[in-house]
Amino acid sequence: MAAVTQRINSYLGGVSKQSDDKMLPGQVRECYNGFPDATYGLTKRPGFKHIVNLGTGTTYDDGKWFYIKRDDDEEYVGVIKGNAINIWNAVSGNACTVTYGTNAQTYLSGVKTDYKIITVQDTSIVINSSVTVTTQAAPTFTTGLVASIEVAYVTSNTTYTINITIGGSTQTASYTSPSSGVDVDTILSSLESSINGMSGDHANITVTRLANSLELTSPASMEVDAEGGIDNKGLLSVQDEVASVGELPVRSVQNRVVKIVNTNSSADTYFAKFKAHNDVSGDGYWEETRDPSVSAGLNDSTLPHELVNTAVDTFIFREISYEDRLVGDDETNSHPSFKDEKITAGFFHNNRLGFLSKDNVIMSQSGDFYNFYFKSAQTTIDSDPVDISCSSIKPTALHAALPTAQGVVLFSENQQFVMFADAGVLTPALATIRALSNYEMDRNIEPVDVGTNLNFITKTPGYSRVFSMVTRGQQENPQVLDLSRVVKEWISPDIDQLISSPQNSMVAMSSQSSKEVYIFRYY
Repeated sequence: MAAVTQRINSYLGGVSKQSDDKMLPGQVRECYNGFPDATYGLTKRPGFKHIVNLGTGTTYDDGKWFYIKRDDDEEYVGVIKGNAINIWNAVSGNACTVTYGTNAQTYLSGVKTDYKIITVQDTSIVINSSVTVTTQAAPTFTTGLVASIEVAYVTSNTTYTINITIGGSTQTASYTSPSSGVDVDTILSSLESSINGMSGDHANITVTRLANSLELTSPASMEVDAEGGIDNKGLLSVQDEVASVGELPVRSVQNRVVKIVNTNSSADTYFAKFKAHNDVSGDGYWEETRDPSVSAGLNDSTLPHELVNTAVDTFIFREISYEDRLVGDDETNSHPSFKDEKITAGFFHNNRLGFLSKDNVIMSQSGDFYNFYFKSAQTTIDSDPVDISCSSIKPTALHAALPTAQGVVLFSENQQFVMFADAGVLTPALATIRALSNYEMDRNIEPVDVGTNLNFITKTPGYSRVFSMVTRGQQENPQVLDLSRVVKEWISPDIDQLISSPQNSMVAMSSQSSKEVYIFRYY
């Protein structure tokens, strides 16, 4: 009888629910606690070690769990439940100390699906998508409270006149120069004396004397007209606005704000503030500033907060001090588009912090993560914030983003996009968003990066599906593969967590309501 030999299958193909004639060699019907490995074959999965019962004395069901790794000695597991954050050292099992900044706990008002967490070094940014971003109240601003009176030139036998109207009442200060011996000091001294001698509401005007001008301040709105010299332009009055920057007074008082109109278009209008060299008055310079009648910026209490690891097993959760709007107004330097909206996710890319809100992508200034306003209202520079919207015929609500070499891949429930720039660096002028694919995706489960692949979950009423996306060139559609096609209807519809291990080319899916974990491994 001839010898009979038979090769034993390696069983590295994983689970397949297909019919026998479609199953590949090495696939099995079920694989519990097994781990296929190309070198060692099908082995028993590595065991787990019980460290501590995190639920002792309380419950963290339906909490938002997260993981922080600073280095091999500092790894943490945390959970957000209610208005509290609990963190444990994953190495020692010790409970960590978490303190809260002023009113920081009021931001923790959501359920587990509302939270997104991104970590860079020792800081984790916590995003609560149930909180609407609000702005600071606009300050009360009254026009006509200040005026600058400047002597442009001196002539003899000329009358210099200042007409001041308050509440419909006009009073006049004037001085007539002699035929000789006239100078700026004499003109200003006489006019100052006349103004100080006014009565009624005009008596409340405060006069500040400078080298060639007077600064008037009134508690009530006033209209100030000045004229003098041969052509009536020897004495000039400037109140809240001028036609061009050349009409600004050479000297003024600290923090005096003037609007430079330029043209009839509001797009080239800006505001300038005087900075005195001595921080009081006199010589100095004008710098661009914010419209004094608009909001200074956003409310930090409604923006994402930070969880900072200040020492071993020690954390503080607090508001982030976001930069205020320093220049412009609501047209030339508008609030970011997440104003009065909810922020749904965040990411870091190109040295910028990015937020998603509805169909908009908003990125901070380059290198200034907490600044979402332009540096100047007069021009746009490459480091300014990027605020761009997706264009689609479908309703689009972005809820996740993953940076790749081709750009930032953006995910909504029914469509995927990529934000990129042909030059490689995202700037306000060059950033573009185009559609990538049209796959349904579960908005409550964040996609993951597995080296060169992006994985995301799609759910039906009875089961879950896992898709793998590989981006290609900027003008190429991605390659998308249904990884779960051979186990259709096998993965539980209760999956609420997707994690990845790029080093092991592996993704794992789990649910807080189940003890089972589903694993897919690339070869």
